[in-house]
Amino acid sequence: MPTLVLSRITFEGRHGATENERKSLRTFEVDVEIETSIEQASKSDHLDDTIDYRTVAEIIVELGTLETHHLLESLGQRMLDALGAKFPAATFRLELRKLNPPACPGHPAFAAVRMQRAGS
Repeated sequence: MPTLVLSRITFEGRHGATENERKSLRTFEVDVEIETSIEQASKSDHLDDTIDYRTVAEIIVELGTLETHHLLESLGQRMLDALGAKFPAATFRLELRKLNPPACPGHPAFAAVRMQRAGS
């Protein structure tokens, strides 16, 4: 099945396991892969016949900036649920990254969770 890809959707949010982490803004990135039929869109060349990636990015950024989560797993699942509700036939794979996670030995560039939601 064809895959649409959005890479490095960036936003600042107040997510973290500790209260101190949630006090200040942190930078997050999301990569999304969307498996969906593109047959109609490839013939018609009309945006209405495919998944508008701007809508996908809006959902990701809105949830990332307006909600607060303790865990990446929780925020990632919320994003998958919202994307699935908007585009139920599509399968979504998502990687959510917290850049420069604080107080982590070895100073990794990011911490991440990878998740998937199958379409109906």
